[in-house]
Order: sequence, then structure tokens, then C-alpha cells
Amino acid sequence: MKIIMALLFIWSLFSCNITSEKENGNKENIIISKFKHKKNASESDTLWVSQNDSTVFKKEQVMIHRPCSNPEFTMHYELLKPIDQAYYYIYNDKQQLISEGKYTKEFTYEGQTSKVGNFYNEKSYYYKNNGNLKTIHYMKDGRNDKVELYDNKKRLTEVTYFDKKSSDKEKVEIYDKGKLEETRIYKSFDTYYTVKAD
Repeated sequence: MKIIMALLFIWSLFSCNITSEKENGNKENIIISKFKHKKNASESDTLWVSQNDSTVFKKEQVMIHRPCSNPEFTMHYELLKPIDQAYYYIYNDKQQLISEGKYTKEFTYEGQTSKVGNFYNEKSYYYKNNGNLKTIHYMKDGRNDKVELYDNKKRLTEVTYFDKKSSDKEKVEIYDKGKLEETRIYKSFDTYYTVKAD
């Protein structure tokens, strides 16, 4: 009986240590918000923030329904009290940069003004399971601009450019070991001609 009690005591101490290490690890993963004030009118205030920071983001789980696939839960993050005209660097819980761009309360493009606050000029970063960069998606003026794909050695493999108005592919650059190999110029959705690199 004493042996069992001793084993239980040791196990409870070990469990406490694991719990405290996990809690400490989570605290380390939260990036403390940093703020740099602009020095003059031409600069932007700059913020480095984490999605885990509950003072910066409201986090909620939502169900997404897509045609021809099963519904799935995903996490939705809402920026609390965004600062107009500030440039944000947003990190996830793994301290990976997932987005950067200027927040704008109002945005005018080709004479039309949108009064919905958003990141109209933004770079979004996506990562592979091993943590390496997979894709960077660029938005300009609230529209798709281009998408860059990377290999496991962080070299470009492909860049797709989009038409701002239609979001159709305009051209695709194909890279081999980070060097441009060919460019595909699109005439329509699936018709293109190829220009080889010099």
C-alpha cells in the first residue's frame, strides 16, 4: 500500500510539472503587442500583434459550409478596436507571421468608396505542416494581385498574377530551384502560350 501511495505521489508531482510547463509554454507563445508611433505624417503607426492576445482579437469557432464537402469548424478572429491607417503585423500561436498590411476604415477604388474597415492592401502567409513557408497571397486595392508558392528550401516555385477586375489568371511564372524557367500568358481560363526564360 505504501508503494502505491508513493507512486501516486510521484505521479502527481510529475503531472503538476507537465501542467506548469505547458502553461509557461503557452505564455511564451503569446506575442506581447508592440506599437511604434509614426514620426511624421507620411509614416504609419505600426503594430505587432498576436491572434492569441484577447485584448487585440476576439476569437470564436464557426462552422464553414462548402459545396461538395462536409461542413467543418474553423477559428474566426475579429480585430478589436482597429487603428485606422495603422500597419499591422499579425502572428499566430506558433509565432509565425500570417498577415501584414494597413488597416483602413474607408477605401476608395475607381471612384467607389467602401466604408467597411479592412486590410485592402495585405500580404497573407501560409505554412506547411513542418513550419516552412508555403504560400504568400497579395491583395492590392481590395483585389487579388498575385500568389507566390515556395518549396521546402524556401525557393520560389510559381507566381500567379491575377487581373484586378475579373480575378482571372493573367500569367503564371514557373521557377526551377528558384530561377525563372518559363512564363505562361493566359488568353482565357485554360488557354495560354508559353514564353521560355533566357
